[in-house]
Amino acid sequence: MKPATLGLRGRLLLLVLLAVIPAFALIGYTAHLQRQQVAADVEEQALGVVRSAAREQRQLISMTRQLLMSMAQLPAVDPASDRLHACSDILSMLRKPNPYYTNFGVAAPDGEMYCSAIPMHRQVNITDRSYFQRAMRSRDLGIGDYQIGRLTGVPAINFGYPVTNSKGKIVSVVFAALNLSWLEEMVGGVELPDGSSLMVIDNLGTVLARYPTNGLAGESIRGDALFMAIKQQDTESVVTLHERRGKPVLHAIAPLHYSTSGRIYISVGIPADVVYARVNQHLYRNTLLLAMVMLLVFAAAWFGSDILVLRRIRALQNAARKLAAGDMSSRTGLPEGPEELGQLAGTFDEMAGALQRTNRALRTLSAGNHAVVRATDEPGLLLSLCDNIVTFGGYRAAWVGYRDEQVPGQLHLKALAPRENDVPIEKDPLVLFDSQTQNHPVQEVFANGEVFVSRDVAADPLMEPWRVAAKRYGIKALALLPLQVNHRIIGMLAIFSADAEAFDVTEIALLEEAAEDLSYGIRALRTMEAHEQAHATISHMAYYDALTDLPNHTQFDEKLQERIEHASSAVVLFVDLNRFREINEALGFHRGDTLLRDVGVRISRCLADDILLARMRGNEFAILIPGDNSRVVDKTVKDILSAMDNPFEVDDLTLDVSITIGVVRYPEHGDDVPVLIRRAESAVRQARKDGESVAEYRSENEELGQRRLTLASELRRAIEHDELVLHYHPKIEMKTEYLWGVEALLRWRHPEWGLIPPDQFIPLAEETGLIKPLTDWVLENAMCQSTRWRHNGMQVPISVNLSARNLHDRHLTQKIEHMLYICDTDVSLVNLELTESALMMNPEKSLETLNKLNERGFALFIDDFGTGYSSLSYLQKMPVSALKIDKSFVQAMLSSPESLTIVSSTIAMAHDLGLLVVAEGVETAAEWQHLQLLECDVAQGYYISKPLPIEEFELWLAQSPYGRDRSGN
Repeated sequence: MKPATLGLRGRLLLLVLLAVIPAFALIGYTAHLQRQQVAADVEEQALGVVRSAAREQRQLISMTRQLLMSMAQLPAVDPASDRLHACSDILSMLRKPNPYYTNFGVAAPDGEMYCSAIPMHRQVNITDRSYFQRAMRSRDLGIGDYQIGRLTGVPAINFGYPVTNSKGKIVSVVFAALNLSWLEEMVGGVELPDGSSLMVIDNLGTVLARYPTNGLAGESIRGDALFMAIKQQDTESVVTLHERRGKPVLHAIAPLHYSTSGRIYISVGIPADVVYARVNQHLYRNTLLLAMVMLLVFAAAWFGSDILVLRRIRALQNAARKLAAGDMSSRTGLPEGPEELGQLAGTFDEMAGALQRTNRALRTLSAGNHAVVRATDEPGLLLSLCDNIVTFGGYRAAWVGYRDEQVPGQLHLKALAPRENDVPIEKDPLVLFDSQTQNHPVQEVFANGEVFVSRDVAADPLMEPWRVAAKRYGIKALALLPLQVNHRIIGMLAIFSADAEAFDVTEIALLEEAAEDLSYGIRALRTMEAHEQAHATISHMAYYDALTDLPNHTQFDEKLQERIEHASSAVVLFVDLNRFREINEALGFHRGDTLLRDVGVRISRCLADDILLARMRGNEFAILIPGDNSRVVDKTVKDILSAMDNPFEVDDLTLDVSITIGVVRYPEHGDDVPVLIRRAESAVRQARKDGESVAEYRSENEELGQRRLTLASELRRAIEHDELVLHYHPKIEMKTEYLWGVEALLRWRHPEWGLIPPDQFIPLAEETGLIKPLTDWVLENAMCQSTRWRHNGMQVPISVNLSARNLHDRHLTQKIEHMLYICDTDVSLVNLELTESALMMNPEKSLETLNKLNERGFALFIDDFGTGYSSLSYLQKMPVSALKIDKSFVQAMLSSPESLTIVSSTIAMAHDLGLLVVAEGVETAAEWQHLQLLECDVAQGYYISKPLPIEEFELWLAQSPYGRDRSGN
């Protein structure tokens, strides 16, 4: 539960109450002092009464002594006197002038009274009275108790005095009964408050007398609080006790005298309400008067607080409520003065103004953020921000200007938002753009990179040139905020206000944040634009070839995939430039790139608009023809081939370029992009293999391709599991017709497919890099076989083929040395054959390797001579021993004059160089005989024998007419 709060009026009344409380306290305190004084006075008065009574009684006792002593001298009191009969009369006469005494009398020593001032109607004996006994015993004055007289019936104190004869014997006792009338008389002479009373009480609590008389005499108050207080005090004292009816009574107590049975006390009781009546009356009157004054003061405070304070407070409260509700224009309307509320009102109005300006800046900041978030282009951002500053921020006008990079300090207006239609939209209201003058605000912003603020344009000396324009458009303050992008000031944001108090520190801080947000937005949009350009570039790069600017393989694949997804038939032409690698190596890559661009342009000219041309990879192009119109396909192929018949001009060179085209159809040849591309490449290979320019995909080609892949994956296993075997192809010296040597040819004994010839797996080994371990296996097994033959007395040289990869293997010589050592091989019985094309891939490196092998003692042969591009200069440098003429020339020499010329000239050239010549592929006797006529040195071919495994070769050698080696064995 929310605790209750005290309002301002309540607080004011509380202050008045707190101011009056001391007056009430003073009245109360004064009443208390008065009560104390009155109580002291009354106590003193009561004590004075009891003291007077005690004093009076002492005087009466003294007087009674004198009186009794005088009476004892009277002869009439002596029982032996003859005047005894006159005793009663004499005593009666003595009583008259002494009204305080109720009786005088004389008693014999035995206590019998025989003389009395008042008549005795019966015999009275007083031996039991204490005063009589004391008088007899002490022979002096005996004082008794307050008792009820036996003759008078009234309370009195009795005194006795002995009468003696001449011999000193007590003959009688005279006595006097002193009543309390003196006490009543004394009380009557004292002015006591109304309701006061006086009591005489004996030691047993019996009331001996009471004034005024109310019937209590003779009664016992033994159980009353008064008697208990008397017994406790036993001296003069004043106590306040509650009587039986519960009212408080002030009692003054004092011992009256002592008797044989104890003390006699006198008490004066005064009611407390009587004692304090006047004090209470004064207290009531003063309190009532003060209450009336306080009510008047409260009324004055109530109405005065409303007039002087609360109305102004309510004005402040209402203004605060409106301010809290969002009405930033709310003000108190109170005059500002030196008093506290006037100062508070002025401070509140200043605060409200500052809040209004801050809120305006916050709205500007929020609207600016909104513009930044939603902006899609830079001009739109600038215009939207200026509109928001004017519309939501409530400023007079705003513009954004960019600095001129060529003319420092000059601005170009980019966006402007007027507050009203009277502000021209085509230019800055204050014409601040021409900033060439000295101390110009724009220059200040650009020079210092700080905000320029003029809170009072009319009084600001820096704004003197623009005061007239500012007054015309109602501009009283302005702020110029720099726009910084990438640590460089690119321009500024100008904000104009019709409020002369605008642009305080808080407002400027928020507007600076808005300017920073605008700078961020500009930077973000520029970055976004750059990213979009980069994205467009990347997208172009992703879908277009950087060299030819044709669609690349990605776009081609996607377009083909779209045809597949829509089940739309299509034809793919895969175009491959022949011998492009050689062109690159011979002419350089830059000329190769130029050629690719020209080829792309020439092919694209042959295609219809709906046909897609893409550069795939390297020297490959692909063409996507929608539909499956054979006439269109045939025409496109024919046009492309015709276009390629014309040579290309690359720099200062003229090049003839041929192409090979593979054709696949969707869906006939596949329904998957990678499959179609792979089969198109397969068609290109088939065309090249068939020596054709164009080939359409055939399924058997793929089966062969799959088998090749399977073989490639199983070739390593074949090396590791000893599935390889060497066959030996004899070489016969034509002059002697003796065995000149053998060539070790590798075969693969596949566990499933049987014996696989080398032309099916050697190219795979070249492609997969397994040619090195494969050649290592052949070298080692051939060397070991040569050693076995040598141990058996056969001197048969074995030739082993090395590939280009082997030739360029930097560890080749080390591995061969190791094999020679392991197999204990005679190096003169091992020949190494290298193809001409392998040697010419890197002639310098090849020459270096050949020299090392020659120095080691190997005989080196150039295999397939005539198919490569070796020159005589390189041939002269190479340390080779023999040339092997390729079988294509040998088998064609009888039918082709050109081939015959090549064979004959090769033999003659080799002999001129001191080299032996080996003719490969000799399959007929005519070829054998013709080679003999050309003086060829060695022949090898099926005319002599096919390649044989070791067992069959040794058997053939034993039965053959060529069965002797060069040593004659």
